Order: sequence, then structure tokens, then C-alpha cells
Amino acid sequence: MKDPNAIPNKVVDLLVSEVLRKNGVNLENTKSKLTEEQKQSLKELVEDLKAQVDTFVNEPTTKKTQ
Repeated sequence: MKDPNAIPNKVVDLLVSEVLRKNGVNLENTKSKLTEEQKQSLKELVEDLKAQVDTFVNEPTTKKTQ
């Protein structure tokens, strides 16, 4: 069975990549300029957002329409 998060993850990757590209962000240059503390903060932020998205996606559909 396919990973149920595969499509949402691809959508997020696409959207983030597009926003970064439109704003002229070079990922390789940016990665090298981040401190370890900033990298850790970003990882925690991504995990928090992922948990929120998972919670939203798994809500019963009746709740979303109200």
C-alpha cells in the first residue's frame, strides 16, 4: 500500500519550492549560512506543522464542513 502522506508531502514540497524560487532563494547558499540553532528550530517547526496537518487531514469530514 502507498504511503498516505505521499501526495500531501509532494504538494507541500512543490508549493515551498515554488515560493522559494519566486523569491530568488538559493537553497545551497542558504543552508550553509544557517547556524545549528536555526537548523534545529526549523526542524522543530516542520515537525509541528506536520503534526497539525496530520491532525487536520484525519479529522472527520463532518467537522470540516461546519
